[in-house]
Amino acid sequence: MGIKNQIIIALSLLVLFLCLGWGGCDSESDNVTEPDPDPKDEIVGVPVILETDMTLDVDDVGALAVLHGLQMEEKVTILGVCYNEVHPLAPNAIDAINTYYNRGTIPIGLYTKTLRDPDPSDYYTFEHTDVDNFPHDLSDNSVADAVEVYKQILSNQPDSSVVIISVGFLNNLNDLLLDPDGYSLVENKVKLLAVMGGLHGDDFNFVRHNLVSQTQYVIENWPGTLVTTHVGGDMITGETLTSTTPVTNPVRKAYELEWGVGPNNGRSSWDQVTTLYAVFGIMYYEEEWEGGGSLANGYTWSFSPGYRGYAEPRNDLQIEMEIERLMTLVP
Repeated sequence: MGIKNQIIIALSLLVLFLCLGWGGCDSESDNVTEPDPDPKDEIVGVPVILETDMTLDVDDVGALAVLHGLQMEEKVTILGVCYNEVHPLAPNAIDAINTYYNRGTIPIGLYTKTLRDPDPSDYYTFEHTDVDNFPHDLSDNSVADAVEVYKQILSNQPDSSVVIISVGFLNNLNDLLLDPDGYSLVENKVKLLAVMGGLHGDDFNFVRHNLVSQTQYVIENWPGTLVTTHVGGDMITGETLTSTTPVTNPVRKAYELEWGVGPNNGRSSWDQVTTLYAVFGIMYYEEEWEGGGSLANGYTWSFSPGYRGYAEPRNDLQIEMEIERLMTLVP
């Protein structure tokens, strides 16, 4: 073989090597696009944050299950769950529920101050194998101060898009409003705050742990639409969790443990009623923009169209059946 042919072969092999190393010699290789984002990271439906005191009662668990059911049907995206009680096992229980629905990376925000007379829980304790012992991993998601979690989440959302569903106390939201950056984000990013609480003289969500002043501050200073609901006491849901969902379901376990009632028993649905209103609005609910509300400390507020209002279901049975259906969806 002549010198000239050897040189040609050597150059050909060099070009082939370089092409393979660079992913090919196609003229379009310089226009390679990044892969599409994981569909799980996309916002589908209503972007929501659940604000919960998931400890003493179990309808908070039901509300989170309803949201997961709605996300399975692409009606919502759960951006975060913020916790306004102080039980140390609550993050584990919340993450266990999220993990069951294959969403164990949802951020969890915590109230990091103290509360007067913190509530106990029947469905997560230090003494038994409870909801907090179901599979989960807190190291793969953000668990931090609620105000910081809110700011991180809201900063990444479009304006006037996020719905916050408060089914517990308003201490986290009070602190969010007191933070200048937090207030600005609420003003720009939040579309609706739906609040579960009695319209007149509420004796739990609005006053427990001596938090009535925080409740008043939120109602007075929330910069956008705030709508309360308080029905649901007569809507009993969760009765079919034991018969329709697996033993690996922490929602089922919570309902079986609550108040020691055992399987095949339901519980009032105050929080789930608020949750469905927050997502569907006037599709299934009547809104009231005339009138007002009052707190146990004497504070009163007036309704105003698009600013402060009240909502309740048009058909209680329809809402009760939809809550049960969503709570029992299996991922």
